[in-house]
Amino acid sequence: MNDTAQQEFYRQLGESIRKHRHKRKLSQETLANLIGLKRTSLTNIENGRQHPPLHTFCEIVKHLEAEFSDVLPKTLSTTAAIDLKTIAGSQLHGSNEFAFVQTGIGIKGKESHGNTTEENSGNGRRTSRRERH
Repeated sequence: MNDTAQQEFYRQLGESIRKHRHKRKLSQETLANLIGLKRTSLTNIENGRQHPPLHTFCEIVKHLEAEFSDVLPKTLSTTAAIDLKTIAGSQLHGSNEFAFVQTGIGIKGKESHGNTTEENSGNGRRTSRRERH
């Protein structure tokens, strides 16, 4: 993801957080307090200037009572392959946490980092296999 795409991603993410916060009729101050941030930090996240760590994003989504996939920018979550390891960086510790996050945001088994492919298992059903590079 180049710098321009990354900036756009966080701008859209912040916009989506703001929209869901308004829908729940929460003030910035209230949501910030619920997730342990200062109001100014939440303002910066909503304006795309501050990039929330994964655990903070999860707390935001929880308190907005929303689905991860509903808060993530639609242009990236539904139309483009997501390289979760690049987006999350060092915030993911181990394959179990990576799998948990993939499942939580609805990209498990879809074309994402690692290029999941389908192949015939011999019993008439298709199974997924991860290609190794």
